[in-house]
Amino acid sequence: MYLLDTDVLSLTSPLSRLEGEGVENWRNWVAANSASLHFSTITLLEIRFGIEKLLSRGAAQRAEKLQRWIAIIQGVHQSRLMPVSGEIADRAGVLLFKAHSDGHSPSSEDAIVAATAELLKFRLLSRNVKHMRALGVDCLDPLKLK
Repeated sequence: MYLLDTDVLSLTSPLSRLEGEGVENWRNWVAANSASLHFSTITLLEIRFGIEKLLSRGAAQRAEKLQRWIAIIQGVHQSRLMPVSGEIADRAGVLLFKAHSDGHSPSSEDAIVAATAELLKFRLLSRNVKHMRALGVDCLDPLKLK
C-alpha cells in the first residue's frame, strides 16, 4: 500500500509541466497500480488552494482543468482517501515539533501526510524527500526509481 504526497499525485494532473521518461514511467505505474494507491484528505486542501490561486490570477481555464482532474481522482479513489483522524493530527504535531527542533522547516501539511503514512504503515511516495525524512518518515521519490 502506498500513500501519495500531493507533489507526486500532481504529476498525473493535466497541468503538470514535467516531462521525460521518468514521468511517463510514473504515470504508467500509477495506472497499473491504482488499487494500492492512497492519499490524504490534506491533499485535497493543497489542490483546492492551488485552484483558488489560479482563479485569483485570472487563470480560470487552468483552474477548471485542475478542478475536473481532482473530481475524477476523488471519484476513482474515494475509498482510498485517508481522513485526518485525531490520532494522525496528534502524531503530526509530535513529528513537526521534532523536525523544527532539529532546525528543519517542513509544513503542517507535510507532517500530516508523514503521520498518515507512519500510522497506517503505508509506503510514502514524495518528491519532497528532505522534509519527509526530517519528519522521521522514510519515503521514495518515484521519479528517481530505476
